This record gives sequence, C-alpha cells and structure tokens, in this order.
Amino acid sequence: MTYFPFGKRWALAAAIALCASHALAQTTPVRVTVGHFAPFANTVAGTSVTIRVNGADALTNVRFGDFTNYINLGNPGRYRIEVVPTGATAAAITQELDLVAGDFSVYAVGGANSQALGLLALTDDNSAPASGRAKIRVVHAAPFATTLDATAVSIRNENNEVVGGLASVPFRVASGYLEIPAGRVDLAVANPTGSQTFIDVKPVSLTAGSITTLVAIGGGNTLSLGVTAIAPNAAPRNPLPLFALGPVKVRAIHAAPFAATIPGTSVSIRVNGAEVASNVLFKQFTGVLDLPRQGSYRFEVFPTGSSTAAISSFIDLDGNKSFNVAAAGDGVNQPLSFLTTEQDTTAAAMNRYRLQVVHAAPFANTIDATRVSIRSDGGAVIAGLNSVPFGAASPVLELDVGALDIKVASPDGLTNFIDPAPINLAMGANAVAYAIGDGVKQPLGILAVPVGELPLERTVDFSVGGHWFEASKSGQGIDFLPIPAQNRLLATWYTYAADNSGAQRWYILDTCNAAPGANDCPRQGGYDGRTAQLAIYESTGGRLNTAGGTTLRNVGTMTVNFADCKNATANFQFTGTGAPTGTLNLTALILGPGCR
Repeated sequence: MTYFPFGKRWALAAAIALCASHALAQTTPVRVTVGHFAPFANTVAGTSVTIRVNGADALTNVRFGDFTNYINLGNPGRYRIEVVPTGATAAAITQELDLVAGDFSVYAVGGANSQALGLLALTDDNSAPASGRAKIRVVHAAPFATTLDATAVSIRNENNEVVGGLASVPFRVASGYLEIPAGRVDLAVANPTGSQTFIDVKPVSLTAGSITTLVAIGGGNTLSLGVTAIAPNAAPRNPLPLFALGPVKVRAIHAAPFAATIPGTSVSIRVNGAEVASNVLFKQFTGVLDLPRQGSYRFEVFPTGSSTAAISSFIDLDGNKSFNVAAAGDGVNQPLSFLTTEQDTTAAAMNRYRLQVVHAAPFANTIDATRVSIRSDGGAVIAGLNSVPFGAASPVLELDVGALDIKVASPDGLTNFIDPAPINLAMGANAVAYAIGDGVKQPLGILAVPVGELPLERTVDFSVGGHWFEASKSGQGIDFLPIPAQNRLLATWYTYAADNSGAQRWYILDTCNAAPGANDCPRQGGYDGRTAQLAIYESTGGRLNTAGGTTLRNVGTMTVNFADCKNATANFQFTGTGAPTGTLNLTALILGPGCR
C-alpha cells in the first residue's frame, strides 16, 4: 500500500489536514486504523483500491488483507471516506463518519456472496488490561454465505468450548474486548453448534498487556478464509498461520536412548491426557493412531512407573495428513524432545519407492558435533546430505527399487558411524529411516518406520590396519590399509615365488578390482568391515631405484574374512590352470587403531 502523495508513513494526516476544516484544536486527537477486508475480486491484485478522505487521495494500492498502523487525523469531525477500485473513477464505497476524539478502526468489508460493500467503524479501547492479562477483540468480516443468518459463527478454544459468550456472531459484527490470561491462545471459528470448523488458527502467544484485534476475513470469490491479527507495528499485513482442516493420522516412535538397558527405556505415551500406548521400548513404535481433527495436541512421554512426564509438548498437526512423532534425545548430550515429520503418502512412480532420513542419534553434546553425511558405501554423498545435524530431516527421496547400500558418516566422510545392510524396499513403499542411539547407553543404528530396525554391517574403520602374519609361515604376511571414506581395502602381500627358487614376491591387493594401472574403482564400497574380495596385482620388470620398465597385471583374487580386528582368514586363487590356491590364517601383528 502507498501513502499519497507524501513519502512518509504518516502522510495521511497531512492529506486530510489539507481538505478538512476544524475550528478548534483538541487535546485528544482522532486516530484511525484502516483495513481492507472486502474480497470483491477473485485475486488479491484485483482488490486494489485508493482510499480518499474528504475528496483527497490518502492511501493508494491498498489490497485485500492490508491494514495500517494508527494514523493521527487531528481534530474530531465528520469525514467523508471513499473507496475507489484502482483504475476506476467511481467510488465503490462512500460513507460519512462522525469521529470524536479517540481511537477508531475503519474496515472495508463485504463485496461477495450478496453481502454489500461498506465500512465497518469500531471504537477502540486501548486501556491496559489487568496485570498478567491480554485483551482481544474478534471481528467477523468474512462474507462466506449469502444470508446474514448463514454467516453466523462461534469462537471456540482447543476443547471446542465457546469463548467469551461468542456463540453466534454474524457477518459485520464485532465483539467487545475480552481480557484473557497472557500466554498461549488456541482459537477456531466454527458454526454455532461447533460441529463444523471453518477456520482453525494455529496457537499464538499473547504477551501480558497486549491488545489485539482478530479479524476473520475471506470466504468470498476465490479468496480463502483466514484470520488477520491487528496489533501495534503489525501493519501492513499479518495473516495468522492456519491448520488445514480434517482428520489426522499419527504414529509415535521411541527413539530416545536415555537408559543403558532396553527395559530401562520403557515409557507410556499420552495424547491430550489420554494414554495411547504403554511399555513402549527404545526402537519400538505404535500403529497408526487416528485423531478426529486438526489441531495442537499435547504429547507426553512418561517413564514407566513415573507420574512426571519426561517430554511434554504441544505439536501442531494439520488435517488430512499423516505424521510421525518421535521421542528423541538422551537428556545428556541432547535434551529430550519430539521430532515431528510429515509421513509421505504420495504414490511413488513405477519401480520406485520413497524414503526420508531423520537424524535422531544424540551422540554428541553440541549440534555441530552431531553433524553427519549420508553416503553410498563407496563414499558418494546422497542427495546433497553432507552436513545433517541432530533433529533434521531430509527431503523425501524417490529412489529406484533395488538394494540401497548407504551409510552414516562424518561430514568429511572419513569416519563411518552407522552402516546398515543393503535396504530393499518394495515398489511404492513410503518409509522413514531414523538414525538412532547415542553410542554409549544404546548403540547407533537405523530404525526404518514402518519396517523396523535394520540389520547392520560392521562399520569400516582403521581397526584392521597394519601388519598381519601366520605364525607357521615365517617371513610372510600382509599389510592391510583400510580407506573408510570409500569402504575400500588396500593391501600388500609379502610372500615368495610358487616355485622352489626362494625368490621374494610381493603383490598389491585392492577391493576396487580395477583394470591394471587404471584409476577408476568399478567395485565401489567393496569392503563392508567383515569381508573383502581383493584383486591380486603383480608388478614385474622393474629395477632397484630405476623408473619405468614395469608391467602390472591382474593375477588372481583373494577373499579375506575378518572374524574381528585380531583374527582373519584369507583364501587366494591365482589365475590359470594349475595356478596356486591356498588359505592363510592371519593374526594381527600390531593392533590397528581402535582395536581392543
């Protein structure tokens, strides 16, 4: 909206002073808030108007939903107000108002469903409410029906109880000021019986001493119903967020590793004071719970045997949607809280499924330290998820049906935290994978809802790194080099020729299985922490401290099975008829990093 013809915000006062004639100065001036709540066109742009006061343009390009802060008009008197659609010369509304000293609100309303365009003028009461309380006023400016009786609404709280006696308020009517306790306010606009909700405003917090006018607007032409909150410094627009209307489906998930034993994590779950599940253990989740309507629901988690909630919070749930509400945190590294995500119900494309990833593993005591990346076993970042903090959720990913082999790693990919076995979800599935555990009280893992806990592979780290030998084969051994970022294992095998020459041989081993001398890695993520299949490469033709002349060729394969970080079995097979095969029973000569 533009104040005309001056650049300053309060230029309306000057414009009126030019065209109004008042003989006496007044101690208390006239102040007016102007609001445009007339949905007379199908678009907000189409509702643009100019507001004239006593024949002079005072406000231009005022659109549906706009309002001003208080404008000081000066002396009391009669004011001719005209509302002219932008581009027109004739006024759509012309009305004269006798304004005495004090504060007023003047709203353009109507213009749809046979409800006439006009001005609604209200006297404002800006006296302070009692200590610890706030004042609200409710204005019905939503012409959503063709008869006045059919526009009647009731104003109700979260328990569907009528507020302030406002049981049947018709269009173009305003309540008096209601004094209510400051704090959280949850209001809805319904039919007089409360059986049908028209507008459900998401809860707002009112500070002590505040004075707010709530205006129900829209419902005409194609402009939706809503509520605008008019308060000091809220101009030029202040639509309140609304709930989508309809029933709700929700599933509760226990992802809070707050105890060192699984039985010690037992909890009961309440919704609006009613118990919906009992003896729920870490890594368990409820079936789908049906809630009758949209709204702000109080979810509470009680440790079994306790009368004090460990987690208690209101959660806003839109209608006609499904949600997952996960109890998360451990109360030490990260506070106990709820993580709420909308459960995707969109049908996946043919031969695809949909997956969302949520970070609910409180393994560090700062948010930055909890950051992880989601990667393929070969180290490639999935869907840009390279720095996901505790409490965050990924977008919903639509993926091809087939084995999905991913892992949870540090942002730089050098440290692996969780490595689930390959995930195989059915075509059309919608699942949410939660990273869970804190690594101390409860191990890190993946809980897929509604599938269940996923089996894990041993995470690739440096624990098998270093020299290994077989005691019965003196002077021989293998030096393993894990590359956790790529789930890759390199090695050098020190041994002797297969003939009786006694000549020393050493071979290069690599899980990538690339062509000799190539830099690519055809077998991405070839090491899972337990088993590795390595290509055996032989280099020949070189001379001591002399460049060139060497030939590298693939001469066989070796499969290594690590029982743990101290013991392993290696089976080798050289290529060619009659080529050597055998088994090495290996023991770590020096324990690798992290091996205990």
